[in-house]
Amino acid sequence: MNSLSPNTCFGVVGGDLRQAALAKKLSEQGFCVKAFFLEHFPQFLSPELCCDDLTKLSDCDVVILPLPVSINEAFLNAPLSDQSVSLSVVLSFCKKDALIFGGKVSSGDLQKAEQLGLSISDYLKREEMAVLNAVPTAEGAVALALSERASTLWESNCLITGFGRCAKTLALLLKGFGAHVTIAARKEGDLAFARTLGLSSCHLSELPVVLPKQEILFNTIPHIIFDRDLLSMVSEDCLMIDLASRPGGIDFETASELGRKTIWALSLPGKVAPITAGNIICQTVINMIRSIA
Repeated sequence: MNSLSPNTCFGVVGGDLRQAALAKKLSEQGFCVKAFFLEHFPQFLSPELCCDDLTKLSDCDVVILPLPVSINEAFLNAPLSDQSVSLSVVLSFCKKDALIFGGKVSSGDLQKAEQLGLSISDYLKREEMAVLNAVPTAEGAVALALSERASTLWESNCLITGFGRCAKTLALLLKGFGAHVTIAARKEGDLAFARTLGLSSCHLSELPVVLPKQEILFNTIPHIIFDRDLLSMVSEDCLMIDLASRPGGIDFETASELGRKTIWALSLPGKVAPITAGNIICQTVINMIRSIA
């Protein structure tokens, strides 16, 4: 199978509310959809789409796995199901010419597929996915900040560490609220770009200077930046929100010892805007299929 047609059958397997929204979107576009391990479906997923017979996966031309695909590179990531199934078992029911997609595919996931003569394409690596996914992530981060504090974002001192896609979107959103936004990054180009957007900026090495006056800190760098030394410089009233994937950028154990308020906000798109996030995955996968044809 190497192209889309009205007869293309999609198998949506496991995952959170994003996958449920994805299944609905594909169905609305007229495709045949079979949803597996999504039995605790939200109201926007019709029960007619749910399939409890895994052998039916062999009827699917396209298989869309969740984000992330697996738990510890062993079991399918399926929080909306009471069932626990290994990824290898799921893959064994895929037909050999099926197009298989997944998000944040690990090396172990790839190896399991290769052992069965299959391959998995990672939709999270697509540029349109990364860019669009930054929007619900940024909105979710703002929602957290608003709900966890008794002050407005307006005129609050906000620090963002890192200046990738998510950080850029978040910075503009915070600026729209009237916050005083500072970007801390390593690359001089990023710092210069931040300045063109009317944002304050500093090199990561200058964090000890700017940290004490910050009221909200958003980290987007996926390795430990905030160790004991830097955490000790953070105000006790500062809210720290880590948006980075594992291992994150904050030493949470030390932050707890020091009494700093931290939130590790993983997978925000699936929590705060699953319909939008599911639609983004849907469009990304369709783009990937069309690029193959």
